[in-house]
Parts: sequence; structure tokens; C-alpha cells
Amino acid sequence: MAQKRISRARKRDLERPDEFLTLGSRLMEKISLYWKPISAGFGALLVMLAGILVFRYFSDKAEDKAFALLNQALVAYVAGQEHQDLEKALEAVSPDFDTLISQYGNRQGGMVARLAFAQMNFQAGRMEVAIANYTAASKQFPEGSLGASAAWSGLGYALAAAGQHEKAITAFAKVVDGSDAVLKADAVYQRALLYRKTGQDADYSESLQTLREKYPAFMYAEMLPEPTEG
Repeated sequence: MAQKRISRARKRDLERPDEFLTLGSRLMEKISLYWKPISAGFGALLVMLAGILVFRYFSDKAEDKAFALLNQALVAYVAGQEHQDLEKALEAVSPDFDTLISQYGNRQGGMVARLAFAQMNFQAGRMEVAIANYTAASKQFPEGSLGASAAWSGLGYALAAAGQHEKAITAFAKVVDGSDAVLKADAVYQRALLYRKTGQDADYSESLQTLREKYPAFMYAEMLPEPTEG
């Protein structure tokens, strides 16, 4: 029986997985080098998000360009941190991210870039820029998706750091309404911290109970003190 020949186009398609898996690994490695989350869930999930979205890298030429620019910007940012402080490293690549987000902000590569840029500004203490980019990102991803949850989670952290506690609580509530269990557990925990900090004892007790009943394996749950009896 004659062996079927594989066309050149089909052969290229079959060879692509190794290529974009390699690209995905490189992107995730670079993100993980500078991603220093406050808690376990948020940073890990953004890296996962980048890995998921990078599988669409070859969908069209615009995505090709967006992810290529993102890769270049991340390389430059990581390299910059080896010779200068975090803020100067961010200043050096900010024009690259501005261009990437401006030209490809509605593409998946641009959406991931916006999340990464928001976190980079958060780490550098630039809360206004972080909040603006997280807010924009939260409106781009489908409601309840992993991307939306990552954006709302980052926004909650940035708002809390800026002292906007009630807005942060609202942002974390959006994460709780999402679909990802890890981010949801972290959001319940962050809300509990904020409720305790702002003296909302009843809501704190409820969050603590939710965390222990629905997410008993969440590592930070044991760090929360018992509610004070009123």
C-alpha cells in the first residue's frame, strides 16, 4: 500500500507545536524571573495565563508581532535589572510597552503585555499607572475568564496598596465571582485582611469561614486570627 505524502503546508503545521511550546517556555521563564507576587496565587496564574495565550501566537501576523515585541520587552526588562534598580529598569522599557499596548492592545499579546506592565509598575510603587492598566485589562478579557480574574486581582492589590480599601474589596469580589479556584481563594483571603483592617468584623468573620470551608488547603488561611467576640 502506497504511503500517503504529507504536503509542505501540513508539515509546517505539524512542526509548529514544538516552536510555540518553546516560545511559551521562554516567555514564562522571563515573566517568572521578575514576577514577585504578594501571595502564591496571583503571580503563578499570570504566568499560566501567558502560557495559555501564547498557544495563539501563530494565529495571524499581528499576534506574531505582538508576542515578539512582548518577548523583546521582557528580555530587556530582565537584563536591565542586572545593572540598575527596579524603577530605572522599568523606565527603560516603558516606551516599548507603551508602543506595544497602543498598537496591539486589543490583541492577545497586547493584553498579556498590559497585565505584565501593570505588575511591573505595581512592583516599582507606581500605583496610579498600575491601577490604570489593571482597570483597562479587566475590561478587555471576557467576564469570568482567567485573564479577567488576573486583572481584577492585580487591581485589588494595587488599590489596597494605594489605601483605597473599599475599592480593593470590590475588585477582589470580582475575582471571587470568577472561575479560577486559586485566585478565588486568594481573593477571599485578601478581602478578609481588608475587612479586618477596616474594622468590618462581621464581614471578616464571614470571609474567614468561607476560606476555611471552601478552600481548606489554602496555605495562608491559618495565618488569620480568630474573630473577636463582640
